[in-house]
Amino acid sequence: MSQIVRLVGIGAALAVIITALSFIPLPIPAVSDFLTLYVPTVGLTRGIGLYDYAAQLGLAQQLFGPVIDTVKYPHYVYPPWFAYSVFFLGWLTPEHAARMWFWINLSMLAGSVILITLPWSTKWRVIALSVMIVSPTVISLVIVGQFTAPILLGIAITIYAASRQSASLFVIGMLLMTFKPHVGALPFAAAGGWLLIQRQPWQWRALAGVTAAILGLLAGVTLAYPQWLNDYLAMLDMFRNLPDFGVCPNCSGGSIMVVRLLLGAPVISTALYAGLLFGLVAAGWFLWVTSLSFNIDLGLYWAMLAAILAIPYFNNYDHVCSLFPFLWLLHTSKRRFEYWWLGVAFLVPWAGVILQDRQYFAIGLVGQACILFILMALRLRNHYHYHYRVMPMTQS
Repeated sequence: MSQIVRLVGIGAALAVIITALSFIPLPIPAVSDFLTLYVPTVGLTRGIGLYDYAAQLGLAQQLFGPVIDTVKYPHYVYPPWFAYSVFFLGWLTPEHAARMWFWINLSMLAGSVILITLPWSTKWRVIALSVMIVSPTVISLVIVGQFTAPILLGIAITIYAASRQSASLFVIGMLLMTFKPHVGALPFAAAGGWLLIQRQPWQWRALAGVTAAILGLLAGVTLAYPQWLNDYLAMLDMFRNLPDFGVCPNCSGGSIMVVRLLLGAPVISTALYAGLLFGLVAAGWFLWVTSLSFNIDLGLYWAMLAAILAIPYFNNYDHVCSLFPFLWLLHTSKRRFEYWWLGVAFLVPWAGVILQDRQYFAIGLVGQACILFILMALRLRNHYHYHYRVMPMTQS
């Protein structure tokens, strides 16, 4: 309980600091990916359903005028509790809300890096934060106001909770992974699988707590918004009927990039089958090579890389999920061979940034994930079969 009280205290202090920083007139655009979160939160303050796309589009046109017709207004496809958790953004002007979300995003990313590096020396924590700040995915994510940071914060809290054997913090971490389901699904499954495999008393409490919390959230949302499920299913049906639903030209997950290379088009259905096969093989190999005995940080980092390569719906900013595995490999590396390839992995995405080409950037990000996946696979094989010494971030 003291850990929860401490967390609440830190959160309250951060809320005051972020509120003050949000008044600094930074040129953060409001008409960007941030629209997907901001307009629904304004809708909550005006009694508009989260998944009523027609009403949301009308509200966006009221808020932003003709400029909204120059962009493709996105569907809000995330769980209702995500929007409810940041409902206060709907009380602010678009520019003020965009600045506040910028600082919230940056705080979540910095806080997650600090959490996973707590056992490290001060020098390595500074290195980790420096890598985070100059990561092109982090830069793009905070500028356009995307929503992947809660997933990283949830993973970091879960790792910290495992090191402290705190069931309550573990529940909070796993709930945060549900905020962007297609990004957090594999890490969520990895964390839940780890609880089932370990089967310690506190872990059973965590598993029961996660189940109860999700059921409680569903019940609470249903009371606040009785039509949410019907609206959500209707919105998905509308989404599936869009002319370009079967392809995703802006997606940059590993499976969709391979399908684009082989078939000449980013066909979602083929990428889903290929991604499912890859995900099952990656999970099976990990469980086999570790003999079901692994630290939770390793399982989560493996799941993050597997998600990037398997799930087609990843976008460029979602590749921020490579950050934790990269930092872990960098900190624990003992060989020049690994340092050299980590340097390549870090620099490859910057080629697309320098060339200002979205497609090259996406290819560089997938290449980065492939390098990290192979390095981690080699590390796991060496550790579990040749007793190569690994320094995990947490002891679990």
